[in-house]
Amino acid sequence: MCLNPFVDRQKNRMNPTTRLKILVVEDDRRYAERLRKNLELEGFAVHLAPGAEEALGCLRRESFDLILSDVRMPGISGLEFLKTVKHVSEGIDPDTPFVLLTSVDSVQVAVECLKEGAADYITKDAERDEIVLRIRKVLDGARLRRENVHLRQELVSRSEFGEIVAVSPQMSAILKELRELAAAEANALITGETGVGKELVARFLHQQSPRSDKPFVDVNCAALPSDNMFQSEVFGHERGAFTGATSRKQGRLELANGGVLFLDEVGDMPLDSQGKILRALDTQSFEHLGGEKKISVDLLVIAATNKELQTEVKEGRFRKDLFYRLDVMHVHIPPLRERPMDIAPLAEYYLDQYAERYRRPKPALSEEAVDVLLHYEWAGNVRELKNLMERLVIRGVPDGEIKPGDLRREGLILSKSGNVSQETVPPVRIPSEGISLDELERMAILQALEQCDWVQRDAANLLGISADRMNARVKKYGLSHPSWRTNR
Repeated sequence: MCLNPFVDRQKNRMNPTTRLKILVVEDDRRYAERLRKNLELEGFAVHLAPGAEEALGCLRRESFDLILSDVRMPGISGLEFLKTVKHVSEGIDPDTPFVLLTSVDSVQVAVECLKEGAADYITKDAERDEIVLRIRKVLDGARLRRENVHLRQELVSRSEFGEIVAVSPQMSAILKELRELAAAEANALITGETGVGKELVARFLHQQSPRSDKPFVDVNCAALPSDNMFQSEVFGHERGAFTGATSRKQGRLELANGGVLFLDEVGDMPLDSQGKILRALDTQSFEHLGGEKKISVDLLVIAATNKELQTEVKEGRFRKDLFYRLDVMHVHIPPLRERPMDIAPLAEYYLDQYAERYRRPKPALSEEAVDVLLHYEWAGNVRELKNLMERLVIRGVPDGEIKPGDLRREGLILSKSGNVSQETVPPVRIPSEGISLDELERMAILQALEQCDWVQRDAANLLGISADRMNARVKKYGLSHPSWRTNR
């Protein structure tokens, strides 16, 4: 009996001389004994359980490297047993590989089990060599996944902001630089394309700084396009300062006192407000809108933008003095396409994250799918990759492995040049006599459906709308196809 199955499992896996343990769950005693004999001849340690209830007890007491279970059993079926192992039961490692034994006439049930997280299925009439080969393949796959997990754990930043992956030389150098900058407690300007993870970097700087136990307060400057909105939100206001100001309100500057103020999309800050924020940063003090009392603050400012601020300065849209006030330390985050070594580890990280969040089986990335990801341009950078992995986990993939076809269904396709591009809907042409918005929408939906072979979900992805919204629009406009295929 194992006192700690998880610790013992790791010890066994690190010891190459340890026999791999297989739990065989089979109510046919004669078949089970024959299977045990064959597997033991191949060097495996085999434990038999006549049903799922007994097997669950075994799994709670000790660890196994693989579960081999019949689909049809009295009491708890193989499918319910699988669901319990993968999603429900405490004290059992849900990552233990699960292989199904099935008769020829229950293959459909086995396929359903694959969707729930089974690694493979084997028909009972299979020859001994085939059974052993399939089992070894599953065990090898599980070993590779464990090695990948271990690698990611070493490569990903040890901070709580683990989405910062430092596999590529570029990101490794940036993380080293960030730790040095954090200790200096100087204002910093983070630049990079949309979606590269600028806010993540800002939070990492805060977490690594002496101010880590103080507030981190963010301001999305792009969401506050007018001076009044910006100043009310950032500086706060007194009651009666403007129409609708029915009570006193603390601003973000006040809330960030002692900690870090993060000015996201700082290049979109209203021009008049730029002068006021500069004065507040210079003096470390400010007044509420409609107030006269000076409020003193101690702030470290981190700003981020996807714009070229020097160009904005030259064209008069951004104050030069504020630019120099913010650009004490400069950190540029390269786009994802310039650091391809980070793509696969990031994809694996997000697959792990979303599989846990949604309690779904984690799909594996095939080598062919990784190759597609590596050749994609990633206009949306890390954010686009993150969203893609989330959709793949939620929707699931056949056989539990992500293949190029699954990526294509999510909008990633290979161009004639061999590069990958985002599939887009051809433009809808507006006639010279004009057209109603409803008709324009109907035409766009029709084009998307035709481009996606009338698969509603794919068309919805192409247009960037939900499947429910697509279904509602299809009904609204009475769109149909003689050989309609429902969402897959």
